[in-house]
Amino acid sequence: MKLRFKNKGFSLIEIIVAIGVIISVFIGSIALISFTISSTRVARSKTMAIGLAQEGLEIVRNIRDNNWLNYKRKVSNWRDGLSFGDWRVQYNNPALISFVNAPLQINTSGFYGYNGIAGFSGGTDTPFSRKITLEYIGNNQLKVTSEVTWQERGINNSVKAETRLYNWLEEPEE
Repeated sequence: MKLRFKNKGFSLIEIIVAIGVIISVFIGSIALISFTISSTRVARSKTMAIGLAQEGLEIVRNIRDNNWLNYKRKVSNWRDGLSFGDWRVQYNNPALISFVNAPLQINTSGFYGYNGIAGFSGGTDTPFSRKITLEYIGNNQLKVTSEVTWQERGINNSVKAETRLYNWLEEPEE
């Protein structure tokens, strides 16, 4: 009986197919990692913008609350310092700041603000800008909208937050 030797190697076509599968998996993995990193960056920016928008609302609420603490609870004075229109705000400034479309800055302590306002200094520009819009709805109601805008990878993004402030501690006019 003749013994036949069987070739147990791979053919050229099998090697090319195997390399093609490996390259496809590798490219797919790289694309997925790139997409994940990009999505994480966008999500981080959006989370920061949401926080800045919320901070804007809270600063305006604080001005209203300080009016109440100073017994400004009448229709004529509960909105002192809260004029209708577009404004900027800063965490350590108890007053509204005239609106100009300027970027928020971040200092070495991690606080956001505007250089030269209320002692804020050493800030570097961020991609974020914040605009606070106040609208009078009635004698005892104020609509506050906080909009944060930024540009990332050539795309304009924005986040808006809105609340209504009421003078529920209203005292009658004398």
